[in-house]
Amino acid sequence: MLLPWVTLAVSSAAFYTRLTRTQVLDTMGEDFVRTARSKGLGQGAVIGRHVLRAGLTPVVTAAGIDLAGLLGGVVIAEQVFGLPGLGRLALDSVVTYDLPLIVGTVLLAAAFVIVANLVVDLLYAVLDPRVRLT
Repeated sequence: MLLPWVTLAVSSAAFYTRLTRTQVLDTMGEDFVRTARSKGLGQGAVIGRHVLRAGLTPVVTAAGIDLAGLLGGVVIAEQVFGLPGLGRLALDSVVTYDLPLIVGTVLLAAAFVIVANLVVDLLYAVLDPRVRLT
């Protein structure tokens, strides 16, 4: 199970690393970071509590959007590594023209993407104190 996981993760790792670095560097110049430093907080506390929380919002957004693409990558990874799973089931149902199974896998994938987007929206409230759930 390690090889398919690495196959799917490596393709996105560079993008998320670059995005996180860019957001952290942009956030380091904000006023609230200077205020936190002037209060006497150490570098680790400033980066951990203030910079990363504010900078991770775009990263979480990109992760929620990339989830649909990851589901497509799972179909290919399951086919290449010969693993049974939802991707292989969907592919086999398309090949055999099993319409109820096609509809079921598409609805399950859509529900998964909807739940992931809901989790992303809820994470905004955790990461950014300016966001309030109403």
